Amino acid sequence: MKKKGLAPGGISWSAWRLHVIVVSLTLTIVVCMLPFLSLHRFSPSHYSQIPSSRRSPHSNWDSIPFHEGQPNPKVAFLFLARRHLPLDFVWKCFFQNADTAYYSIYIHSEPGFVFNESTTRSRFFHDRQLKNSIKVVWGEASMIGAERLLLKEALKDLANTRFVLLSESCIPLYNFSYIYTYLMDSPRSFVDSFLDKKERRYNPNIAPYIPMSKWRKGSQSSGSR
Repeated sequence: MKKKGLAPGGISWSAWRLHVIVVSLTLTIVVCMLPFLSLHRFSPSHYSQIPSSRRSPHSNWDSIPFHEGQPNPKVAFLFLARRHLPLDFVWKCFFQNADTAYYSIYIHSEPGFVFNESTTRSRFFHDRQLKNSIKVVWGEASMIGAERLLLKEALKDLANTRFVLLSESCIPLYNFSYIYTYLMDSPRSFVDSFLDKKERRYNPNIAPYIPMSKWRKGSQSSGSR
């Protein structure tokens, strides 16, 4: 006969709930630590496994080449955020060992929101917000307008040769040296776009410009050159 107040196996419900909470917290901590482990454990031996066509001609892993007389080519990181960047502590780890001569940071956030000591845990984001940001609504054309503002600002710096569009939920899985080398050596742009047969948001009013056969689903996160 099953005793009242006991979970399967004869454990009290309070103890069972506590067990579930502990397991959930453990899994959350493990998931949060994965980016840090990836950032610190990626070593030169991993780099040797990259196809030669995607590898920098300079094999020194810890040193990014400087071209005398020319500005260093930079990667522009373009963040599209609703307000603050909740994963700024991960990006702090990513940027802390990178040379500022090789990257730029731009953030489109809520109009009037300022990134400083009180709003972000990463000094790399201080005062990186656009001054002309607009109100953005998810899934509407205002997102495109915000992305264009980010690109417009980044293009003012002629040293920016690669552009990575990021959302507030994006995190890096490898360290800066690997990502920089990979992007600089790649001749391609990376855009998240796929055909979703269950998609029902297509509006026939845009047919003259975007026919249904060309309609694709995707994320604003991408990289281009």
